[in-house]
Amino acid sequence: MDAFYVLRPTPALLAWLKERDVPAWMRLERPNLWSQREVGDHDYEGQGEDEQTFLKLAVLASFLRDLERASPDSTVDPDAVTRRVLSELLGPAPLTVATFDRWWHLESVAGLSSVESTIAHTPVRTLRKVRGPEVRSPLVEAHRSSYRSAALDGGPRPVGAQWDAAIREREEDGPRLQCAVAWVLERLMEKTPHRLCALWTQPFSLDAPIEEVLHVPGWTLRSGGHDLREGIKLTLEEITWGLETWHFRYRIHSGERRASLSGTVQLLLEETPDGWAVRKGSVMP
Repeated sequence: MDAFYVLRPTPALLAWLKERDVPAWMRLERPNLWSQREVGDHDYEGQGEDEQTFLKLAVLASFLRDLERASPDSTVDPDAVTRRVLSELLGPAPLTVATFDRWWHLESVAGLSSVESTIAHTPVRTLRKVRGPEVRSPLVEAHRSSYRSAALDGGPRPVGAQWDAAIREREEDGPRLQCAVAWVLERLMEKTPHRLCALWTQPFSLDAPIEEVLHVPGWTLRSGGHDLREGIKLTLEEITWGLETWHFRYRIHSGERRASLSGTVQLLLEETPDGWAVRKGSVMP
């Protein structure tokens, strides 16, 4: 399991950067997110503190790496600036924890969340309880000339409209999954006489139990948490969003905990006037 830390500049570093007029593209004044495999105080008291000290050394090494990669023959930006700034900032080797503590400090982060994962695993009814602005921000309005470069017809949509579009896309998870699972089970039915399928969807969560959302004639569908001994365990492992490429893994059980046959399925879905359809698919083996 990874531990996450925010690397922040100290007031001393911010003052130093301002005095030397360090260019913004170096981003030394901005926080950075670092991760490290977490051990904690499992083996001895203070082990967690040692981990953070080790991380500090890795941070120093990363800045030294950037310094050494800057060509010594260059007399123009950005290599010349990188050499000048980092050599003054870091000083002569060897670098120590004292160097780190002078310029940066670490802030432990409880966890790492993502917008995409939150939307994918939050019920639509919950998402609809959040509302975005219905007009473009003053900053966007003040830079109308940028619309053309972004190839946006009529300008960018307000964030509220983007949020609503994301919810509508989320509502299509069920119909798309229905199309995909029906196609897969039709191809796998010749491999087993059992008509029971335990389904697990990793990229997103359904808003209701699987047996209430999906209906495939002749099949009983359950959530992937069931201990299945006879039938098919089907896992949706990945979706290439935008391209509608869906990747499944299946395991067929014939009375034992260990699968008698396993393989993969790859589908390319497309939206038609009549709903979702499988444009192309393959089952291996």
